[in-house]
Amino acid sequence: MDDREAGDPRIRFAAALTRLRGRLPDVSDETLARRASAVELPSGRRVAVNARRLGEWAGGQSVPRRFEAVMALVQAVERAAGGASADQPTVAHWQRLWRAARDHRSSPAPGQQPHSQPQIVIGRPPGDAAALRRRDGLAESIDAGIRDASVRQILLTGAGGVGKSQLASAAFHRAKQRAEILLWVPAGDRLSVLGSYARAWRALSGARIESIAGEAPAFGTDPGGDDETQADLFLTWLRSTTTPWLVVLDDIDDPGELAGLWPAGDAGRTVLATRRRDATLLRPGVRVIAVGVFTADEATAYLADRLLLDLGPAAGHHEPPVHRREDLAALAAALGHFPLALSQAAAFLIDTGMDLPTYLSLLADRRESVAGLLPPSSPADEHGGTVTSTLQLALGRAESLAPPGTARAMLELISMFAPDGIPEAVLLGPAGRDWLGGDTVPQRGALLALRALHRLSLVTHHGPAGAAVVEVHSLVQRAIRDGVPADRRERLATAAADALEEMWSAPDCEPETETALYRSAEVLLANAGGDLWHGGGLHPLLRRFGPHLTALGRPAAARDMAQGLADQALRRLGDGHRDVLTLRSQAAQAAGDLGDTTAAVRSLAEIRREAEDSLGSADPDTLSIRLHEARFRMESGLIDAALADFGTLAAEARVTLGAGDPLVTAADEYVALCRGLSGDTHGARDAYASIARELERDLGPRHPATLKVLTDLSRWIGETGDVRLAVTTYQQAVDGLASVVGRLHPETLVARHNLAYWHAIAGDLDGAIEQFDTAADDAELALGAEHPTTLTYQVNLAFWRGVAGDTAAAPGRLERLRRTLERVLGADHPRTLRARQQEAELLHRGGDHATAAERLATLLADMVRVQGANHPRTREARQLLARWSREPAAAGSQDLNATE
Repeated sequence: MDDREAGDPRIRFAAALTRLRGRLPDVSDETLARRASAVELPSGRRVAVNARRLGEWAGGQSVPRRFEAVMALVQAVERAAGGASADQPTVAHWQRLWRAARDHRSSPAPGQQPHSQPQIVIGRPPGDAAALRRRDGLAESIDAGIRDASVRQILLTGAGGVGKSQLASAAFHRAKQRAEILLWVPAGDRLSVLGSYARAWRALSGARIESIAGEAPAFGTDPGGDDETQADLFLTWLRSTTTPWLVVLDDIDDPGELAGLWPAGDAGRTVLATRRRDATLLRPGVRVIAVGVFTADEATAYLADRLLLDLGPAAGHHEPPVHRREDLAALAAALGHFPLALSQAAAFLIDTGMDLPTYLSLLADRRESVAGLLPPSSPADEHGGTVTSTLQLALGRAESLAPPGTARAMLELISMFAPDGIPEAVLLGPAGRDWLGGDTVPQRGALLALRALHRLSLVTHHGPAGAAVVEVHSLVQRAIRDGVPADRRERLATAAADALEEMWSAPDCEPETETALYRSAEVLLANAGGDLWHGGGLHPLLRRFGPHLTALGRPAAARDMAQGLADQALRRLGDGHRDVLTLRSQAAQAAGDLGDTTAAVRSLAEIRREAEDSLGSADPDTLSIRLHEARFRMESGLIDAALADFGTLAAEARVTLGAGDPLVTAADEYVALCRGLSGDTHGARDAYASIARELERDLGPRHPATLKVLTDLSRWIGETGDVRLAVTTYQQAVDGLASVVGRLHPETLVARHNLAYWHAIAGDLDGAIEQFDTAADDAELALGAEHPTTLTYQVNLAFWRGVAGDTAAAPGRLERLRRTLERVLGADHPRTLRARQQEAELLHRGGDHATAAERLATLLADMVRVQGANHPRTREARQLLARWSREPAAAGSQDLNATE
């Protein structure tokens, strides 16, 4: 027992409670409070024990008003711990401790003035919500702000229903340990604030201020006058007094209405609770504390405690909880951990007796409305509104801050996208602004609408510093979609798709932006249903899904998405429609990217014939299908046939589409590539040089397309024997791409990887390994650890480390990567087969010639089965095996081609 405990009965009582509490260290305050509330005392009564109060009692901040609460707590601990401990105080001793603590007025903490008179507490904070969460991190932030001498106001801001008032109420009660004047003000309008201030002044006038603060009576202590006068006197007194005070302005609706009514004074602090984030509130001396939704654990624990209250021991039930924890977690996630929604859902379940799985099924049904799932007949604890009414109240206020109709229309548009990371440009671009009004709304008007929603905490707009994106709660989105009239839903879905397509089709759209657009496009597809399908076909946005997933290294997902859309298109549009053919083509391409190039050629040939019959041979969609058919013919090893196809396609497309069309350029590039793969390395170099000159003339030397072709040209410069020039040209391409499209752009990653390869071929193994290492790290950062490109770069890094002499570690690393490739891409994927060949080569270099030859022979049989006998990689493996057979002691092949 320390000196403070010996001299202060409150501290002695708190220490005894702390020792009692220590017997159950793994039980939360919420659980212990619930168990104590369920204890039946000898009198037959039960007492309610609040978790927050329990913490205050153990911390010495307050003392229970009734001794029955102490006994309930003691009995709850003893039952859970298996009986009383040897040093446990008796009931009589507990009563003496409690009574002494209640009767004692403790000494003030350092810096506090002594309480020689009872505090003046005015106003009625909301009661504690059932199953209240303490949210210790936010509570500590509030208390730290109150203690900070540089802070005058603590601003609790967040959406309606996240628990701001509960946090402010808890802070109000905690402040009774340090403040002598405490005022709780319902701040919904100016009259309410004036009335509260006037009431406070009357209370002060009736008290003996001189005896409380040791100062002369304040000027004007006559309580006479109207509310306005008395409010002015109260605010004047706050500025001049040395008496510690705290004022809470709860639920501020319009900061502008409170002009001239903000409390100020060195002796006190003000806590503001509001959904607003206006410039009026964001001033020097204000500590902003953003109040968001519960964490996943907090939300699940809340539901567990709240639903147990009607089912636990207090109700005479002693069975285990009837709700499974995984169902509780699923409900919390479905409601986005939103406190008000959780409270309403719990009330609805209790009131209706519905089981959780049934309610979860209703939540998953898009036909069900938020208002129906969270009705006013099952209100939340200590909150006057429902999720829907709270949202509509905030939206109504936001509409008054923006051009007529734009705030609601903006929120409708936002409701169609992913809840996190909506690019600002999607909402403020021409297509987005078209939705906001009959005539296109100016960008300034659209920005005002967006910022109005932000000011009311309906959305969060991050900008202008950093990434300019918008976030919104998914439940807000669903409630807003519920309110869109049926005759406007198709137009809203089309407007949202137009806004995404507009940004996605921009030439400077970066990969990170494309990822954000895809997330929103996925959500839009789920929300829009059939509204993105029209009589003429599907919205162009839907064509982007498959290619985007393929670019991310997810060919299986691309295949499934394209096939699913193709099936829908077939039902809605009929066989032979261009959208049906395009989506089927995407599915076939994705299947080919998974490794089955032969099947891809067959499928694309069939689709191409149908397209020629339905659309014509010169139609752009038909030409695109022909391009990919030839590409997979090339990848299956039929180089000469592919070269002929690409040549014919390039000539026909140039006539139909024009020389500068991207499809024409792509066909020309494949012609050049096929020449090189067929053995005409000089022809490939000359063809790529010609394409590079044309692009430089038409687009400029720094255009991404020009720089991309420069990387292709660099390869064939090296293949013709000019290795040093290849390294120099690759370095030029890498530097240009990094500065124009960014270090992590896919084209930059490919160029750097191939630069590393040519460093190795030039004999600069240290420079090669450095570049391979950078390329692998950048690919992992940009694409993920198990993206096919990342794995390919890591495989080549491990291989060249082995070539450089790391024969101990490199083979094991390469084997582990090959197993990862088998798991991610499959055993027959070309990249997996390539890794097996590199494993065999490292074994041969390490001196294990027999095992290397055996593995290469097995691999060769698999290559013939999967890729065909004439595939370039198959031929390369066959030649390598033959060389090993002739030269058993050869150091290994230098004919590797690690480029993509």
